[in-house]
Amino acid sequence: MKKMIKLVGALSLTVTHFAFGAQTLSLDEAIHLGLKKSENVEQAVLEIEKAEAQIREAWASVYPKLNATVQSTRNFQSQVIQTLTASFRVNQDWSLSTGLTLNQVLYTFGKVSTALDMAKTSRVLNETAKDQVEREIRYAVEVAYYNALFAQEVLRIAKDSYENARNNQKALRQRFQGGRVPRFDNIKMAADVAGRLPIVRNAEKNLTLAYLQLNLLVEADTNDRPVLTTKMNDNFKAIRNEKELVKTALEGPSLKVQDLTVELMDKQAQLKQADHYPSINLIGNITHSGTGDDMRVDEDNMFTASSLAVAVSIPIFSGGETTAQHRQAILEKTKAQVERKNLEKNLGLSIRSSLEEYETNIEKYKSAKEAANLANQAYKLTRARFATGGATRYDLNDSENALTNARIQLESTKFEIYQNKSNIKKLTQKVVKK
Repeated sequence: MKKMIKLVGALSLTVTHFAFGAQTLSLDEAIHLGLKKSENVEQAVLEIEKAEAQIREAWASVYPKLNATVQSTRNFQSQVIQTLTASFRVNQDWSLSTGLTLNQVLYTFGKVSTALDMAKTSRVLNETAKDQVEREIRYAVEVAYYNALFAQEVLRIAKDSYENARNNQKALRQRFQGGRVPRFDNIKMAADVAGRLPIVRNAEKNLTLAYLQLNLLVEADTNDRPVLTTKMNDNFKAIRNEKELVKTALEGPSLKVQDLTVELMDKQAQLKQADHYPSINLIGNITHSGTGDDMRVDEDNMFTASSLAVAVSIPIFSGGETTAQHRQAILEKTKAQVERKNLEKNLGLSIRSSLEEYETNIEKYKSAKEAANLANQAYKLTRARFATGGATRYDLNDSENALTNARIQLESTKFEIYQNKSNIKKLTQKVVKK
C-alpha cells in the first residue's frame, strides 16, 4: 500500500511538472524581454535625457545671470592719505562690501542660437538612434529565436537518421534470418550506426549554443530551455511592393542618424566660426560698502553705488587656435557627408539583396521540399527492395544519407528565409511595443 502511495505521488509530481513547470516563450515575448533588458536601449534613453539637459543649458545662456557677493575684510595696515596738516586712513579696521551684479547677453553673432540648435539636433539624433538600436535588438532576438528552432529540427533529423541506421541494421539481420549475416556487411552496418552518434552529439551541442545565445539576449538563466511556441511555418508571401520597401529603408533611422550627424557637424563648424566675432553683454552693478572700527560696520558709514555698462568683448589674436578648430570642424562635417553617401549606397544594396535572397530562397525552398519528399519515398522503396534482396547495403545507406541531407537542406533554407524576413523588417519597420 505504501509503495502504491509513493508511485501515485511520483506520478502526480511528474504531471504537475509537465503541466505547470514547463516554461514557454513566444517570439513576441522574447523581443519584449530583449528590449526591456538591453543595456543599449537603456544607454540610448540616457543619451536622450542628456540631450534634454543640453537644451536647458543652452536656454540658460540666453537668460540673465544674477550674482550676489558679501565680503568682510580686516584691515591690519590701511592706506593713508597725507595732507600738509594731517593724515587720514583710507579704511578703518574693518571693511564691509555687499554687491549685486547682473550680466545679460545681448548679441553673440550666433553663438547662443547655434548652441541651442545643436542641443535640439542632438536630442532628435538620440531619439532616432534609439529607434535604430531597438530594430537591431529585435533582429538579433528574432534570428536567435529562429536559430534555436532550426537547431531543434536538426537535432530531430539527426536522431531520426540514427534510428533509420538502426532500422537498417535490423533489416539486414532479418534479411539473413535463415542464415548467418555476412561479417563484412554486419561490421559496415554497425559502423553506419556508430557514425550517426557524433552527428547527434554535434546537433545537441548546436542546440545548447543556440539556447545560450537566446538566453543571453533575453537575460534568462543560461541553462533555461523554454518551450518555443512560435513556429517557422512555410506560408511565405511574395513581395510585391519592392520599390516602396526600398524607399522606406532609405527613410529609416540608419540614414536619418547620419543626416543628423552631418547637421550637427555643420552647427559645430558654425559655432567655431562664431568664435572669431565679438560678443556684447549688458552689465549692471549695485554695491553697498563702508568701513568701521568693528566687524559689523554701522549703517551710517555705508554708502551705495550703482553702475550700468555695455561690454564688448573682441577676440583679436589667439595664435591660430580658433582657425584650427574651425578647420577641424569643417573636416569632420565633410567626413560625415562622405560616410552618409557610403551608408546610403550600402543600405540600398542591403535591402535589395535581402529582397532578392528572400524571393530566391522561396523558390529554393519549394525545390528542397520536393527533393525531401522524393528522398523519403526513395528511402522507403530502397528499404523494401533491400528486404527482398533487390538493393544492396550501399544503396540503403546512400538513400538514407540522401534523405537526411535533403531534410537538413529544407530546414536550412527555411531558416534563411526567416533570417531574410527579419533583416527586411529591421530595415523597413519600426519596433512596436506592446
